[in-house]
Amino acid sequence: MDVTAVRFDDSERVLSRAAVDDLLRLLESKSWMLEEWLTAATSQSYRAPDDVVPHLLDAAMTDRRHRARLLALAGAHGQQLAAHKPEWAILCTGSGADHDAWRHGTHTERLEWLTVARTLDPVDAVRHLEREWDAETGEHRADFLTALNLGTGPADENLLERALDDSVKAVRERAVQLLRRLPNSQFASRMADRARTWIRVETKPLRKRLVIRIPGSLDSSARRDGIEDVHFKNKGIRAWWLRMVVAATPLSVWEDMTGSAAAALEMPIEQRWRSVMLEAWRGATVSQRNGGWAEAFLAREGRQLSRRIASLVPRRTLDDYVSSGSADRYLLGVDGLALLEGLGHPWPLRVARRVVAQLEQVAARQARSGRPLGAFSPQNHHTVLRSAETHFPLSAAGLLTEAAHGAADSDWQNAFASAASAIERRRASLSNLGIAGTDVRRAVSPR
Repeated sequence: MDVTAVRFDDSERVLSRAAVDDLLRLLESKSWMLEEWLTAATSQSYRAPDDVVPHLLDAAMTDRRHRARLLALAGAHGQQLAAHKPEWAILCTGSGADHDAWRHGTHTERLEWLTVARTLDPVDAVRHLEREWDAETGEHRADFLTALNLGTGPADENLLERALDDSVKAVRERAVQLLRRLPNSQFASRMADRARTWIRVETKPLRKRLVIRIPGSLDSSARRDGIEDVHFKNKGIRAWWLRMVVAATPLSVWEDMTGSAAAALEMPIEQRWRSVMLEAWRGATVSQRNGGWAEAFLAREGRQLSRRIASLVPRRTLDDYVSSGSADRYLLGVDGLALLEGLGHPWPLRVARRVVAQLEQVAARQARSGRPLGAFSPQNHHTVLRSAETHFPLSAAGLLTEAAHGAADSDWQNAFASAASAIERRRASLSNLGIAGTDVRRAVSPR
C-alpha cells in the first residue's frame, strides 16, 4: 500500500496553500520566525495538507526544538506515515507506537529514540528505560540519563534513586544533577534535613545572621547522595560539602528559615561561607526554576545577574524593570539582552518603546560622529535589531517607521526601516493563518 496516498478525515482546519508556502519557506531557511508561526498554527488547531506531511516529518527528525509542534501539524496522517516508514519510526507516539528502534537498535539508535520519546511523552520514555535498566552497561546507563535532561519530572525519581547506587561514577553524578531539579523528592528531603542541621538562624542583639556548622566527617548516606571530598575553588573540602547540600536543598527551606528569598540573600553570613552560599543558591534557583528567587537575585545583582537566572524572572517583573529605565545603561548590550530574552514573546509594547528610544539615542550619536562604522553603527547593534524584528509586538512596527523618519544617519534610517519591514512580513505571514493583527504569545514554562 502507498501510505502517502492515505487520507484522513480530520476535524481540524487544514492550512491554506498560502500558509503552506509560508511554512515551507520558513522551514527551508530555518527562519527565526518559525517558532512564532508554529505556535500560532497549532494554537488554532490547524493541520497540514497530506502532501506537506513528509516535509514536516523530515524536519521533526532533526529539529528537536520544534518537534512537538511539527508533529501536531502533521496530525494523524503523520503518525500513519511514521508507522510505515522506518526512517520516521521514532516519531510514533502513543501506546500503539512501534518501538523496534528501542528494542533492537544500536546504542546510538536507542539513545536517539529515547531522546525523541522524551520530547513527546517523558513519562512513557522513562518507563521503557526502567524496564531495561539492569541489562544496560554502565556507559550506556550514563548516556541514557543524559536524555532525561528533557522533561525531568516526578516520574523519574524511582529510577534516579536506583542510579544513586550505581557502580559507575558518571551514572551517580548525572542522577544527582537530575534529582536537584525535583524539590519534592526524597533526595531533596534528605538534603533539607542536612541543611537544617548544618545551618541555622542565630538572633543577635541587633539583627539575625545565618550560622554554619559543618560536621567533620560524612556518613554513608551523605556520600550516596553525591557529597564528595572535592576542594571547591581552593576553599576546602567542607566548602564543597556545603555547596552540594545547599544547591540541592529546596529553596523553600531558606524562606521558612529567614522569611523570604530577599531576606536570605541579605542576611549576614560569616565571610568564609558567604560566597559559597550565594553560588549554591544561584544553582538551586536555576535547577528548581524558581521565579521568586530569580526576582530576588535581580533586585540584588542587576546587571551582574546571570543569563540563566534572568530567564526565570517573572515576565511582569522584567517588564517593570526594563520599562522603568533600570536597565537603560546596559539594555542594548549582552546583559540587557539576557533580560529581554526572559520576556518571552512578544515583548510588551512599553518595552519595545524603551528599546527604540535607546536605539534612537545611539543613532543620534552615530550621526554626530560622522563615521560610517563604529560603536554607534547599526552593524554593532545587529543582535538587538534582529531581536526587535523577532520579538517586538506587531503593533510596534510604527515605532520603527517613525524612528526611520527621524534618524539623521542614513544607515540607521535603513536599519529602522528594515526592522519595520520584517515585522510587517511577520504580520502578513500570520494573516494567512487568519489571525492578522494578533500578537502570538509563545508558550513558556510557568514562572
